[in-house]
Amino acid sequence: MNHINIGIIGLGTVGSGVLEIINKEKEKLFTETGIQVNIVKICDKDNSKLDSKFHSMFTSNWKEITESKEIDTVVELIGGNTVAYEVQKSALENSKFLITANKALLSEKGQELFALAKSKNVEIGFEASVGGAIPVIRSIKTGLVSNEFLSLYGILNGTTNFILTKMEEEDMDYFEALSLAQKLGFAEQDPTFDVEGIDAAHKLSLLCGLAFKQKVSIEDISIEGISKISKSEIKQAKSLGLRIKLLGIAKKTEQGLELRVSPIMIPLDHPLASVKFEMNTIYFETSYSGPSMLMGKGAGSLPTASAVIADILYYAERKINKNSALENNLFEKGKIASSKETEARFYIRLKTVDKPGVLGLITNILGKNYVSISSIRQNESLNEPVELIILTHKSKAGNVISSIDEIDKHKDIIKEKSIYLRLEDFN
Repeated sequence: MNHINIGIIGLGTVGSGVLEIINKEKEKLFTETGIQVNIVKICDKDNSKLDSKFHSMFTSNWKEITESKEIDTVVELIGGNTVAYEVQKSALENSKFLITANKALLSEKGQELFALAKSKNVEIGFEASVGGAIPVIRSIKTGLVSNEFLSLYGILNGTTNFILTKMEEEDMDYFEALSLAQKLGFAEQDPTFDVEGIDAAHKLSLLCGLAFKQKVSIEDISIEGISKISKSEIKQAKSLGLRIKLLGIAKKTEQGLELRVSPIMIPLDHPLASVKFEMNTIYFETSYSGPSMLMGKGAGSLPTASAVIADILYYAERKINKNSALENNLFEKGKIASSKETEARFYIRLKTVDKPGVLGLITNILGKNYVSISSIRQNESLNEPVELIILTHKSKAGNVISSIDEIDKHKDIIKEKSIYLRLEDFN
């Protein structure tokens, strides 16, 4: 009988889901794949939440799993980049196949860990690290293997997508929507990694290696979060036929690979604009398949656990058959486009005093920095400051940023820090 012996380290949200599905679907998994999944040991800090029927498998010492001669595959689901790093290193050094959902650790230490896996003739499965239940990594590695990737856009964080949806549909301000997300369990009490775009950037760096065959670190990615987005931006976007999404973007340009995570205004008729609440989506364009999109639940116990189990079975088959070359997850550093040299149309919102000469000063500064104006609109108000909305033609990001920095120095006329957002036309 073909079988795989696994040890699970971490019984949090995802780990408990993995245990639940394997326990419930063990016979089905065997019928479908011909592989018997045997849980040998389970590790966590304590077993107080563990069903009594699993107590004989329990250990609080993770080395009993990573160093066990009986275990073939280690499933690391504790997260973070401290203990998890030691767990992953130990598993690989002991020639275990490794399955993980730890995007932050692989983003930061992936080159070291993938190299170690290669030296030990084992592999790392990380489907669950990006997009939860969405099979994006397997699609890139196998389903699209004949294609060259031209661009990739992802709604990669369910927390920020939930917040932006609530702000638009229920007229909430940012902090109201964030508080609701925390209450419902979509956001951590310290939401920084989510709302400031760091979580999405970790995921984007992993996708870029696979899609563009290029080593990308989080330091290569220009990162902006959604905390600066107000109800005003949400309403202005809607009035322009646009919607704001936090997107992870990677696309080939003449200057190199453009990489960013930031709130972007996108057309309402684009497929990405229809993705709401905590759903995740990856939209990409390739040389032969053209534009495609994958969508699904990007987080949660059972959706993410289902991706972990898919990896357990996939790599079990590769281990058992021993007839496939090792997957390549090691890539050379490529050319990264300077974020300030990339071009886009921009939305600019300024809050100014209402007096003659203000508009002339602003347009003069923009012109001096080679930022061409497409349209200007002043929202009527009986009180100061008044809102001035400017849309630009395609301009270099650095020129727009320099313009806004210069404009904001005029404290006598600019009453709040000015906001700028990119517009993505997808062409």
